[in-house]
Amino acid sequence: MLIGELDRRVTIEQPVVELNDYGETQIDSWITTREVWSKVEWKNGTEGEDADKITATTFVTFYIRNLDLDNFLNGNTAATMEHRIAFAPQSVTKYYYFETLEQIEGRESFLKITTKEKN
Repeated sequence: MLIGELDRRVTIEQPVVELNDYGETQIDSWITTREVWSKVEWKNGTEGEDADKITATTFVTFYIRNLDLDNFLNGNTAATMEHRIAFAPQSVTKYYYFETLEQIEGRESFLKITTKEKN
């Protein structure tokens, strides 16, 4: 992969969690952790029924420069599957939730982030 293929701007976000009345953690909001250039590949999608609702799921792979998995986002936060990517390909922001993180290509030059968007 070439650096020039990273031609889409994406935002990596992490959840802000709080405790509810029962002591359980829940996501209160999302904060921007980092904006990066990315190559975007739409893989496939599915449609199905979930709890009596028809849902569509889209799988998208994002390739970004390796930010070092130990200091993936802002120098002190390791990547987790709770992070998401905000991407607005046609002026409408969509959110893609992490499925897998993978280091690729010699000397760990890039990260491959497989995500899922569920409508």
